[in-house]
Amino acid sequence: MPFALSTGHQIGLAGTGAAFIVFALVSSFVLPSRYPNFPGRYRNLYLVVAVAFFLAMMGAVLVFGREAKGNEGATTTTAAGNAAAGKALFASNGCAACHEFKPAGSTGKVGPSLDDLSGSASKAGQPLDQFIATSITDPNAYVTPGYQQGVMPKLPLSSTQVADLVAFLSSSS
Repeated sequence: MPFALSTGHQIGLAGTGAAFIVFALVSSFVLPSRYPNFPGRYRNLYLVVAVAFFLAMMGAVLVFGREAKGNEGATTTTAAGNAAAGKALFASNGCAACHEFKPAGSTGKVGPSLDDLSGSASKAGQPLDQFIATSITDPNAYVTPGYQQGVMPKLPLSSTQVADLVAFLSSSS
């Protein structure tokens, strides 16, 4: 997750985390060794400060860990895929057995035809690449009218493999 954050958010999250860690180390090791009766009569103040640091850390995670606006509903497939690898995946995962798709030479009739994916994407109200990726990773998110939910299996594909299939299917549509 930290790699997906902007630099400013990384610094904010790291700074808040560092302050929380310093507080925990000082209150666990330094203060008890110097003041054996720590926190003693300042127990309530120590608890308030500890809760404040905890809330600050949780708030920092919520504020700095939030995705940028406009990423809602985006798929995890952001990198451009390899269409040739996608064609090989299409064949090796049995997609041709169920779907008709002329560029792959498949004539399956169990699932909907993939020859008009742009039309299906517009009916679903999604951009083409997002529609294809969602249809692969969550087959029941949108089911083409006339077909049943639960027929297409959820394939155990990596995000790179999904990107490759999206590249193949979208470049041929």
